[in-house]
Amino acid sequence: MGSLSTPKRILLLTNSEHGQANVFLATSHSLLTLSPSSLEIHFASFPPIHPFILSTPSLPIIFHQIQGLPMVTAWSRSLLHHQPLKNHNIFDAINRMFFCLKVTLPWTPTEFLQIMDSIFSIIEKVQPDITAVDPAFSPALTVLRWLNKKFIVLSPNTIKDFSLPYQLNGEALWKYPVTGTLHTFPLPWYRVPGNVLLVLLAIICSCSIFDGHRKEIQKLVEEKYKGAKITTLNDLSLNSERLGVKILVANLKEIEFPLSVVPGYVLACGPIIRPAKKVEEVDAGLAKWLGRGKTVYINLGTHLFFDEERTKEMALGVKRLLDYVRSVEWIDKTGRLKGLQVLWKLNSCEKQGEGKKGRLWEVVKRVLGEEMEDRRVRVVEWIEAEPIAVLKGGNVVCAVHHGGANTFLETVSAGVPQVVLPVWMDTYDFARRAEYLGIGRWGNRQCGADSICKGEELGSVLIDVVVGGRWSVYADNAEKLAELCKKNGGGRAIAARHILAEMDGQPDNQDNRFDHDGRWDSI
Repeated sequence: MGSLSTPKRILLLTNSEHGQANVFLATSHSLLTLSPSSLEIHFASFPPIHPFILSTPSLPIIFHQIQGLPMVTAWSRSLLHHQPLKNHNIFDAINRMFFCLKVTLPWTPTEFLQIMDSIFSIIEKVQPDITAVDPAFSPALTVLRWLNKKFIVLSPNTIKDFSLPYQLNGEALWKYPVTGTLHTFPLPWYRVPGNVLLVLLAIICSCSIFDGHRKEIQKLVEEKYKGAKITTLNDLSLNSERLGVKILVANLKEIEFPLSVVPGYVLACGPIIRPAKKVEEVDAGLAKWLGRGKTVYINLGTHLFFDEERTKEMALGVKRLLDYVRSVEWIDKTGRLKGLQVLWKLNSCEKQGEGKKGRLWEVVKRVLGEEMEDRRVRVVEWIEAEPIAVLKGGNVVCAVHHGGANTFLETVSAGVPQVVLPVWMDTYDFARRAEYLGIGRWGNRQCGADSICKGEELGSVLIDVVVGGRWSVYADNAEKLAELCKKNGGGRAIAARHILAEMDGQPDNQDNRFDHDGRWDSI
């Protein structure tokens, strides 16, 4: 691994949003535990992620601040902000395609160039032996490709995301529902013509000749970085083999849709989850409450906010579940249902005054007042403990979430059945995965993208997953997948080993579960 006088250097280069950065935080922890003291670990990102980076006195992680606008801050501005789409017609589909392009290029040309300049300076200063890069971080990919530096992609995305174009017999057209649609998997035959049309539209929309925003960025970049080519997630998906780049994904074949071909450069690590303190170490009061009984945990992430209508429908769904449980508790001989409770992290779009919880709490109280008085429902604005700590606490019997990749995989690794309420793009894919894998249900299919959920539908789905005739099937399947995710030290250790091996030019294939032609291994 190198002498003490000439340490080898790894640079972790990512956006600061947790949806992308969590796999880097997790892998950096494993690099600390797996690597000798002669290794230097550098972490480059925007300031918001800095407090979450773990270090040890003997092997600190050196942070480098990237100058410029973080991706979500840029994306959230009015010109590029995503408006809810209703999945009703071809025009909505086209809008979704163009929105996907903007997600990884949300910056103005000047802002993009500023970030490139900052990354260039960091790379020149660090001189890494290898860089692990976020696939959604276009300025970083562009710089690394222009410098012809050795890099490996570390992605929270799935195997399917990087393998779909290579499926046999045109399966990408007719077998897998287009991202952002309400179609089920397997795709019904009568949905195939529309699906094919949407795939073709996606191909057309992804062509740079139709993207004026990308052209503007490319023009400015080329003026300073002669010969540089803008590289996005889409470019990476289609050109990784030609670029000689390997992609580490937080996924396994057992938690993926069936695929006939997986490119050899896609390396499956399994869920890459960062370590977290136990709930009792962070919030003793919450830990005590969770210890009272089996719990349904509702957390729709940090970027999805509730208004009064959404709050009311969610509360009605919870009410229906608890009313049903009360009606059957007396015939439950196992005692499993006794004291079933709900923890709900409610993100409000209101600006609350000190000590005030606003109108949304009044909406919840009108529906769930009795349950809140009995402390069977706990509604909070923030949970200090990490979601994975809550999930692994032992008492969560169902997690309700929005279908983000990290959230889905954390829930899988914790062995908890789930109800997914997708609201945009790839979140629909994770709702489909939950049903295909038999570990949960899609909880808002009937309302589409118009709302987070409808109370009647959500209540019925919760009853099915938590107390219905199939609850044990969901629980058993979830537990089996969780055990699988622990193998070989788990995803973060596997990703760290791949990075170390790639740095030394000795690819580590012991954890890659594909045979040499890229098809699924038989194990």
